[in-house]
Amino acid sequence: MDKRIVCIEWDDASYNSGYYDKKTPEDFDPVLTETVGHLIKRTKKAVIVSQDRFYDSKGKLDNERHINTIPKKMIRKITYLRGK
Repeated sequence: MDKRIVCIEWDDASYNSGYYDKKTPEDFDPVLTETVGHLIKRTKKAVIVSQDRFYDSKGKLDNERHINTIPKKMIRKITYLRGK
């Protein structure tokens, strides 16, 4: 059973419904984001993680939910976390 937990640091898109203010251009930058979760899959295009995992009565992985798909082009860094 693969139980890799990762912390992904990435640039998320941002949204501002107002007018562009030349005095504060940083208000329109991408948002630095950290996502921590169970690593489901890494592909050439994205990293997929879940927040929740469910196991059957025998301890076998049964299902996952709250899935994040983060495009690789938006990722700054991936850290594999280790438990005690």
